[in-house]
Amino acid sequence: MRRQPLDGRQPAQLSILVGVTPRRALFDPLQLSREPRWYVVRSAHGAVLEKRTIDGGTDLKRLFARALLEWIDAGWTVGEFSSCAGTFCCTRGIERRTVTIQSIDPDRGRGRGGSPLAP
Repeated sequence: MRRQPLDGRQPAQLSILVGVTPRRALFDPLQLSREPRWYVVRSAHGAVLEKRTIDGGTDLKRLFARALLEWIDAGWTVGEFSSCAGTFCCTRGIERRTVTIQSIDPDRGRGRGGSPLAP
């Protein structure tokens, strides 16, 4: 008796999948959305220092680039940044800030656990 995989694929089909590298998530936090977003500035300790509501339909990539340039023009040095995460970090002297464009209101209470997505 010949054994078959539980998902019904033939062994030749499975061997093709073995060497495949998984794809990265296709989520883009800066893609155009009708839902509101938030521009949030946090301290090095995660405290929210500033938040602004961004209306749905706003060009978030342009807003992200403009915010990055505004912080540089204000004398801050940009360290790491990720348009894939919608976040950049900057420093000036001993101060450090993290600027994020996010889909969750930072004032929304956290549920069970540490994740803001927990019910």
